[in-house]
Amino acid sequence: MKVFFNRVPRSEPYGGGNQFLVGMTSLLEEKGHKVAYHLEKDIDVIFMMDPRPGDIGYSLQHIAQYKHAFPKTKILHRVNECDQRKGTNEIDKLLLAGMNISEEVVFISDWLKRYFEEKGFDRKSSVVYNGCNTGHFFPQEKKSDNVRLVTHHWSDNWMKGFDLYTELDKYLSENDTDIEFEYIGRYYSGYTPKKTKIISPTFGADLGEKLRKNDIYITASRFEPCGMHHIEGTASGMPVLYHAEGGGINEFCKNHGEEFQDFNSFLNGLEKIRKNIKSYQDKIDYDFLSLDRCLNQYLSIVERMS
Repeated sequence: MKVFFNRVPRSEPYGGGNQFLVGMTSLLEEKGHKVAYHLEKDIDVIFMMDPRPGDIGYSLQHIAQYKHAFPKTKILHRVNECDQRKGTNEIDKLLLAGMNISEEVVFISDWLKRYFEEKGFDRKSSVVYNGCNTGHFFPQEKKSDNVRLVTHHWSDNWMKGFDLYTELDKYLSENDTDIEFEYIGRYYSGYTPKKTKIISPTFGADLGEKLRKNDIYITASRFEPCGMHHIEGTASGMPVLYHAEGGGINEFCKNHGEEFQDFNSFLNGLEKIRKNIKSYQDKIDYDFLSLDRCLNQYLSIVERMS
C-alpha cells in the first residue's frame, strides 16, 4: 500500500503534529507500506495532515483534484486544529471542506469532535488521542526540596497561557516561596518574566531530561484540540494543573490533575497537588500516554481503508 502525506517529517522542535508524522511514517514503512510526499501515481491512501499547503505545497485543492482524477484513492483526514485555538477565522471552513471529501475523519479529542459537530459536521468519525515517545518521556524520582513547576510550548501564541504565566511570575517575584517555575520553548514577545527560568526550545530525549527534573506540570493553554505538551509532561511523571477552558487537554488531565479558572483557583489546585502528589502520580496511565498506542490505532484505520 502507498500512503501519501501532505507534510514532511522534521528532525527539530516543531510541535506535536510533526512528532506524530515522524512516528506514523516510520511505522508504515516498518510494516512494509510505501510512504510518499508527492501526489504521484498509484496512491492508495491520502493522509491529510492539514488542508493548508504547508512546506511541500499540497493543499486541500490539490488533494481534491487528485481524488477527482483517481476516485478509488481514499482520504484519511486527521483533524487537529480549529479557529478558536488561536483566534483565527479561516481554518474551520477549510477543515470542514476536507472532512466532506474524506472517507475517514479522525479527531484528536472528543472536545474537537463536538466542536465541529456544533458547526454542522454530522458524519461518522473516530477519536484517537495523541501519545508521546515514552522512551524520551518517563518518570524519575525527584530530589529537590523546592516545588518545581514547568511548562513548555512550541507556539508563542498568547492563547498558550501567557496571562497565567505572567501572573505566576509576578507572584514569585513578590512572595517568599519555595516554588520555582521553568518555561521551556518559544514565547510571546511581550512576555518578560523576572523570576521564571527560560530555556530555549528543545525536543526529544533532551526535552524529556529537562522535564523530569520538575514536580508539577502547568498548562494554561486555551481551547487546545488536544496538544502534546501536557502529554509529555505527564509521561515524565508529573500531575497537571490545567485551565478550565483547556479544550481537549482536560480529557487527558482530569484523572491526574486539578482544573483552575483563575490565579486564585490555580494556587488552590497547586496546594492540593502538593499535599497529595503521590496519589496524583499513581493515577497516571503511562500505557495510554504512549505514542505506540496512538500510532497503532491509526495503522488499523489506514490498513482497513486499503
